[in-house]
Amino acid sequence: MQEVGVMKNDDMDVLETLVDKLTLAAILEMIERICHKKADNLRNKWKDEITAKYWEKAARQIENINVDI
Repeated sequence: MQEVGVMKNDDMDVLETLVDKLTLAAILEMIERICHKKADNLRNKWKDEITAKYWEKAARQIENINVDI
């Protein structure tokens, strides 16, 4: 398992390939949706409102990023 906060070159390559294939804006939108889904899952399955709020906050912050590339 990979340590939290440690980026591997392979992971960076995969992400760069996705950004090249799609767009940075599309990737950010997907990450935003993932954050919302994680929040919903934490609320509904684990009854963890505190962590769910952190994921919702992350989603809102990503939502506010305007990228045209």
